[in-house]
Amino acid sequence: MTELSELEAVNGDTEFSHIPDWYEWERANVKREVEEGRYSSGELPVRVDTLPNAKKFIPLGKGIMIHDMNGFVVKITDDDGDSHEMVKNVPSLYSCHIEYEYLGKFGDCVDLNTLKDTVYELIEKDKLQNLDNGEFYKLINND
Repeated sequence: MTELSELEAVNGDTEFSHIPDWYEWERANVKREVEEGRYSSGELPVRVDTLPNAKKFIPLGKGIMIHDMNGFVVKITDDDGDSHEMVKNVPSLYSCHIEYEYLGKFGDCVDLNTLKDTVYELIEKDKLQNLDNGEFYKLINND
């Protein structure tokens, strides 16, 4: 990205110089995969932290996150060797919040909320692709 907030190819021709154009292109590709029933993030390696209040993050463990036609599944193992799983099905989430290069730490971040907590899935750098839970939500609700 240039100092004028335009995208510029490192090599070859620049396909999208306007960031919203690139975003819409990515979204259209994910939408097509969803409509064809073949979208899946695959297993993304994650470190999971929780933020139950505004004071500090609490590390929960490491594991994998999968985002597909069923929603999100996060499976981790904590420091004691115990396994945990969180499932957020499509009807429970209209969208998800993504932070790229979250706090300059581990990499990108997807945060998923429960009624009592916010759980942060920190994804290894350069592993996250475009996630669009909104397309799944529209599909199952015939929007």
